[in-house]
Amino acid sequence: MYNNKRLMLSIFWIVLGAVLIALSVMEKLDSSTYSAMGGVLIAIGALQTIRNLRYRRDTEYRKKIDTEVNDERNRFLSMKSWSWTGYIVVLVEGIGVVVAMIAGQQTLQHILAYSVCLIVVVYWITYLILSRKY
Repeated sequence: MYNNKRLMLSIFWIVLGAVLIALSVMEKLDSSTYSAMGGVLIAIGALQTIRNLRYRRDTEYRKKIDTEVNDERNRFLSMKSWSWTGYIVVLVEGIGVVVAMIAGQQTLQHILAYSVCLIVVVYWITYLILSRKY
């Protein structure tokens, strides 16, 4: 599962985070958001690097991860979770559109409505593609 590309990507996140923090400290970037984002990128990169190195060195951990990734039950649960998430998000955003309309929040109403439309269009396109494939 883990390879050199993933290790290099993890190191890239660490370097990018360090650059963002350095640019924020040197005041080349105005917002403190960039330094926070840099810290998060460093943490993510470090955790992924540790995980990658552990996978390479620990055979028990490697077996556990490979089983989790390749297990048919986990794939089914993942697909089912995504489908439920899609339904829930569309329903909650639809309710949010109505609530925003009642509250007179036209900008929020438009954002939520466009989001629902985007999800439906993406669903329709992926349905068409998958119906041809399967």
